[in-house]
Amino acid sequence: MAYSPAWRPSASAKKYNWLTPNGETIPGIALMHRHKVLAHMTPAEARAIADKLHDIADQIEQDET
Repeated sequence: MAYSPAWRPSASAKKYNWLTPNGETIPGIALMHRHKVLAHMTPAEARAIADKLHDIADQIEQDET
């Protein structure tokens, strides 16, 4: 793949059940890139990350004004 200066990494989120090696299912949210799981979070972990992302977005918007 050729490098494009306009290309940026991206991710999406979806409901995803993680299956452990011992067969336990952990319901949660997966951050995905294409069809690859980048991270899996419990609902509590996802809320904490969402709060942090929101705070950072607010900081960026304040810096731009």
